[in-house]
Amino acid sequence: MIKKITVLLLTIHPFLIFAQVGIGTTSPSPSSMLELNSTNQTFVPPRMTNVQMLAIPNPLVGSVVYNLSDDALYMRTNLGWENISRTSNPTISINKNFHGTDTVISTANNSYTNFPLNSSDITSITNSVFSVTGNGQIQINEGGTFVVNAAFSVENVPSGNRKFVIGIFKNGTLLGYPTRGTIVLSATDTWGSSGTLVENFSAGDVITFRYVLNNNGNPLDALNFNIGMAKLK
Repeated sequence: MIKKITVLLLTIHPFLIFAQVGIGTTSPSPSSMLELNSTNQTFVPPRMTNVQMLAIPNPLVGSVVYNLSDDALYMRTNLGWENISRTSNPTISINKNFHGTDTVISTANNSYTNFPLNSSDITSITNSVFSVTGNGQIQINEGGTFVVNAAFSVENVPSGNRKFVIGIFKNGTLLGYPTRGTIVLSATDTWGSSGTLVENFSAGDVITFRYVLNNNGNPLDALNFNIGMAKLK
């Protein structure tokens, strides 16, 4: 007797299901992938500190988190993390006053020195946009167009002519001069200078504020150093 054996072969094909998902509703809009509906409950996005938000690896454009450090809702854009509930421009201000004899001012001829300002000298900061990473150094966390201001003053500049410069560096490369020129004094006196420039920066850029004050290497007494930045757009 011959037995016949029938083998059934099943081929499984992967497929995608396209549909709308509704929570709190049985009839989500055909235009939505997900629709939430409630009169007594809320939608809560991921909540995290600014440090945690900035540490997210390769966040997708359109990602949304609630930033606990700024108490604000943030969305990831092509420029970085944007505070979508922001009502004023993000800023940073770093300032320090010096009193008496301090010999803080470095004066080697034609030699750049970082501004002696660090995180302990911050007077105001939007943490999601700016981070102070060292003396005279600010890291940009959210790209855009920025206005940059820098100033310093000295108590005891000697008489005569001497060169001064304030230089702004981006990632170690000189970007521009808010101010530079020659001091001309007939007697030892207090002196200071300030300047402003507008530049585009990307997230991750490190901006360094540096100065030159020629005095043949003889240190001078600082009166004030100040750094200010504001994101315009």
